[in-house]
Amino acid sequence: MNRAWIESLPKIELHCHLDGSVHRSRIRAFLAGRGEALPADFDRRISVSEDCPSLTEYLRCFELPLRWLQTEEGLEQAVIDLLRDAEKENTRYIEIRFAPALHLEGGLSYDQVFRALERGRAQGEKETGVLCRFIVCAMRHHSEAQNLSVLEAAQRYFPDLICAADLAGDENAFPTTLHTAFFRRAQALGIPYTIHSGETGNKANIVTALELNAQRLGHGIAMAGDAELTERCRERGVGIEMCPTSNFQTKASAGWAEYPLKAYLAAGLKASLNTDNRTVSRTDLNREYLRAMEEGGCSRAEILTLLKNACDVSFAPAEWKRQYLKELAEYR
Repeated sequence: MNRAWIESLPKIELHCHLDGSVHRSRIRAFLAGRGEALPADFDRRISVSEDCPSLTEYLRCFELPLRWLQTEEGLEQAVIDLLRDAEKENTRYIEIRFAPALHLEGGLSYDQVFRALERGRAQGEKETGVLCRFIVCAMRHHSEAQNLSVLEAAQRYFPDLICAADLAGDENAFPTTLHTAFFRRAQALGIPYTIHSGETGNKANIVTALELNAQRLGHGIAMAGDAELTERCRERGVGIEMCPTSNFQTKASAGWAEYPLKAYLAAGLKASLNTDNRTVSRTDLNREYLRAMEEGGCSRAEILTLLKNACDVSFAPAEWKRQYLKELAEYR
């Protein structure tokens, strides 16, 4: 009964990485086309299991999909595939994250990357009816100059294609304070931003994100139990993009018994549910919601609140949000 109800809900996804959601079949075909044998450990190189030891290990699963995403054709097809997946889950709106600087190894320019995504989105939206926007990611291990160049290129595609900016990568090794110039520049350009913060137990990055006036936090797990930080986020209506399966795999949280989802909802935080990386985490959005109910103990009312929250803090057009909330109001 829970599964049928979850599958019927119109959904929103706010935290989904393109390179972490590439279909396995695409990578196999890519390797075969290059005459490369499929690695013996292929499954472990593109997906993790619950015994993944850390975020560092998790991030290693992006190497093979990124090799495929060095052409315009690959980027276009990856977007179309992801929108088809979203349609199957009854997802109505999705914000897809990507780091432009990671797609230049094959000789593409920033504009070629953006235009490829634009074409993929046009085809995918036409085919599926799923509304799509992109969040452009700076990388924590990249230089300030490189990240600023990404932002300057992205501004030409804001707000129709690019809806926001973000900072991704190894949070412990490269704190957010190294990249304040990136977000100051985004603010000057009028581009909103979310920041990966508190995924690895690093509470300081959440503090920095709030000081930088981030509209949303990616993961935000390290805030659990901190009444002051929680209240600051609640007062400002900061969105908390939660990704349970991924959070368990990266050891941001040990499991549902300590996962702060229900506590965040009880505190009035704008928490939402997301997949993070569909292929790497072997998940989809219906699975995340079903787990929240059956393993996390969320009620139907709490599930609906998560979807309302996602709508409220999304970077979707205002009129689309109004129509979505009208549709969601029909569900109980």
